[in-house]
Amino acid sequence: MDGPLSTHPTDGTPDPGAAGPWRVGTRLGDAHDTRRARTLPFKLYLPDAPRPGGLILFSHGLGGTREGGARWLAHWASHGFAALAVQHPGSDAGVLGKGSPLGLRRALKAAMNPDELARRADDIRFVISRLGHDPRLPAAELPIGLAGHSFGAVTMQLLAGERRAGHPATPPDPRLRAVLALSPSARQPDAPPGLAQRFAHLRAPFMGITGSRDDGMGLSDISAANREQPYRHVPAGSDGPSKYLLVFGGGNHLDFAGQASHAEAGLFAVRREPAVFIGDLLAASTAFWQAHLAGDAAAARWLVTDFPGRLRPIDRFEFK
Repeated sequence: MDGPLSTHPTDGTPDPGAAGPWRVGTRLGDAHDTRRARTLPFKLYLPDAPRPGGLILFSHGLGGTREGGARWLAHWASHGFAALAVQHPGSDAGVLGKGSPLGLRRALKAAMNPDELARRADDIRFVISRLGHDPRLPAAELPIGLAGHSFGAVTMQLLAGERRAGHPATPPDPRLRAVLALSPSARQPDAPPGLAQRFAHLRAPFMGITGSRDDGMGLSDISAANREQPYRHVPAGSDGPSKYLLVFGGGNHLDFAGQASHAEAGLFAVRREPAVFIGDLLAASTAFWQAHLAGDAAAARWLVTDFPGRLRPIDRFEFK
C-alpha cells in the first residue's frame, strides 16, 4: 500500500465532515474480464480498521479515471469504509485524446450512449463477482454501497434498480445496502416508461447530491432541475427516512466529481478552488453511509435532526 492519507483525530466522536479515526492506504490494480476482453483499472482505499463497515464502489463521470472521487473516497475510508474506484474504458479519459475543445466535447457526447452505460454496469457487476476471489480486492461478505458522479451516478442508478428502456431489468445484488448519486439525472424524462416506473424499483436507501448550477455543461440536455428527478420518483422509506436530496447553492458539475481528471478540468473553465460547501457534503455523505451501510441508528438521527442546521440559506435538504 501507499502511505496514509489521514491521521487519527483527537479523542471524542469525530464530526462526519472531519477526518475520521482511521489511517487510510491505497492500492492500484487492474481487474481483467476475460469474457469481455476488458481490463478495468481500479484504486482501492483501505482503512486500518479491524473490519470495514462496508465497501463503497465508485463510478467516475465521462472522461474520468480511477482517480475520480478521490476526495470523497479517502474521507469515507477514514471513517472505516473500504472504497473502490473503477475506471471504465470507452468512457474514460482515454476517449479524449488531444483534440480541440470542440472535438473533446464531441468525443464525450459520443461516449454517452446506452451501449457504454450497459458496459459500465457490467464492469461493476464483474468487480463485485471478483470480491473474495481476487486477493487484491475486499472480502465478499461486506455490505455494498454504490456511488458515482454524473454518468457514474446513472451507472449506479441502473444497478440499484432503475428501469431504463433498452436495458434488461436485473435485480440488484443482494448485498446492496445504499446508493449515493453525485449529479444524478433522469435523461429523457418524458420517454416510456415514465419516471414513476423507471424509479419505482430503486428501493435501497438513496441520496442525491447536486447543485443549483449543476447542468450538463454543454455535453447533454440535463438541467440542474433534472438532477432532482431521481429523488422525486424513488419510493419513500418504509421505516423512517431513507431517501435524501441535498442541493448546494451555486454548486456546479465538477464540484461533485471529488477530483476531476486533467481532461475534465482542462475541458471546462469552472471554479478551481474547493467549493465552500465541501465540508457539508462530506458530513452528509459520511453520515448517510454510517446510517444505511453500517446500520448506525445514531447517524441516521443526526442526518435528519442536526445536519440541516449546518447548511447555508441557499442550500436545500429534503428527505422522505
